[in-house]
Amino acid sequence: MVSNQPYCNINLFLILMSNLRIFSFLSLLTACVLLVSCGNEPTLSLNPVLLQLKVGDIQTIGTVGSTANVEWVSSDEEVATVYYGVVTAKSIGSAVITAKSGKASANCQVYVLGTDGASLRVSPPLVNMKAGETYQLRYGNTYNLPMTWSSSAPEIATVSSEGLVSALKPGNAVITLATDKESVEAQICVEHTWGEYALVWSDEFDGSALDESVWGYNTGGGGWGNNELQYYTSRTQNVRVEDGYLKIEAKKEDYDNRHYTSGRILSRDKKTFTYGRFEARIKFPGGQGTWPAFWMMGNKGSWPACGEIDIIEHVGSIPNRASFALHTPQKNGTKGNNWAKTTFFDYSLADDFHVYAVEWAQEEKSGKDVIRFFVDGVQYAEQWETEIDNAQVWPFNKEHFIILNLAIGGNMGGQVDDTIFDSERIMYVDWVRVYQRQEK
Repeated sequence: MVSNQPYCNINLFLILMSNLRIFSFLSLLTACVLLVSCGNEPTLSLNPVLLQLKVGDIQTIGTVGSTANVEWVSSDEEVATVYYGVVTAKSIGSAVITAKSGKASANCQVYVLGTDGASLRVSPPLVNMKAGETYQLRYGNTYNLPMTWSSSAPEIATVSSEGLVSALKPGNAVITLATDKESVEAQICVEHTWGEYALVWSDEFDGSALDESVWGYNTGGGGWGNNELQYYTSRTQNVRVEDGYLKIEAKKEDYDNRHYTSGRILSRDKKTFTYGRFEARIKFPGGQGTWPAFWMMGNKGSWPACGEIDIIEHVGSIPNRASFALHTPQKNGTKGNNWAKTTFFDYSLADDFHVYAVEWAQEEKSGKDVIRFFVDGVQYAEQWETEIDNAQVWPFNKEHFIILNLAIGGNMGGQVDDTIFDSERIMYVDWVRVYQRQEK
């Protein structure tokens, strides 16, 4: 008998191999299905993934992968906003822009610098406060560098390590936020509470001579920087006190190579003031070529660094006009850009006495000084400090002295009509008064 066992074994082997191939195929098919199924999950990435912008810049972020139903979100909309992938840089700082689509998401890191390339910010730049109040400054630090806070006047306002400002007493303080790369500032103005103005000094000119403990004389010719024609003297013919008035008289006479004389008195180094209300009751002389004035200058330093406040200037050629002016190092008469205002009346200011005044107020408008000009108690002009503690634009935070004078001709006085001297040309000053107010 012939055995068939080998044959049977071969057949079994073939059957087993066939089943193994089927199993492998099914396994591979299953793996492919799973792979395809996994591939159906949405994927998302952004281009670019890092942005550095300046405030005001706009840039679009592109998406790679699924773009259906993408939701855009900014982690800090004060720094950067996003709308359908369009990013707008709003302020200095950093923010993360996130795009989401289903279960997929992707991020773009955005750093926003200032328009000048700064990476540090503090806002707002000016804060008005009252003593006892606190205020939280907002700030941005794009690169998260170590930073410090400081106050220029901790007796007025302090600041915490997180930018919380505490107002202690009236005045101005500069809060500085700094890294080792740059610094930014915020101005803190703590309001004053003032009492009423009270008389602190006056000269009523009731005596028989000028009080030289208060007043001195400017003497000389040479034009006084304005091409004036007179020679100022200390003679009683030009300056005297009588009949209850200070009288400054201009005369047509030859004197030391000049053809006119007059007077100018000033309280420099004798009677000086910082802030207050300054008034004088004056009757001006009329006539073509007269130029009387009531004004003030800084007691220290040379002009224009010392500052000049022209409370009233009058010219006889325009008898119904009152002129007010300020002169500073940055803006002054020699540059032709000084601040000046004029007011016209329906009568001549030389016809009678009028009260001319200036109110020089400390840190009254958002921490800034204010100067107001008045005629007979009515305000006609106002100017205020534009940059706090900048002596180039505002030298009016130090002692000033008072000046009274009567010029002839010059840049403002103009051509002189000599016939006006057929009668007296006298500037009458009834009184000068100074009022100040105290902190409550």
